[in-house]
Amino acid sequence: MKRLYRAAHLIEATHLKTLLDSAGIDTFLRNEFLIRVAGEIPFDQCQPEVWIKDLRDEPVAQQILEDFSGRKRNRGPAWTCPNCREWLEGQFTACWNCGAERPL
Repeated sequence: MKRLYRAAHLIEATHLKTLLDSAGIDTFLRNEFLIRVAGEIPFDQCQPEVWIKDLRDEPVAQQILEDFSGRKRNRGPAWTCPNCREWLEGQFTACWNCGAERPL
């Protein structure tokens, strides 16, 4: 077993675990609920962690982690919908207001 990633949020850890599981990599989460005691326990020890069970899966898991981390960085700039003029953050590919696709 090996810790692959320490996440900032449980949602982030769960999403990465789902990506790894879908690739056939056996994983588990640790510290899922420790955020509730942050302050009594040092915060960095309360963050959720994604662990892989079989070290032979590590190279593939590392590649999935790199792709996952790259997607978080490459969200793109904020944009304005050409249809309804709604301002949207960079991670959105379609307008939440009218459903128009983000222009290329």
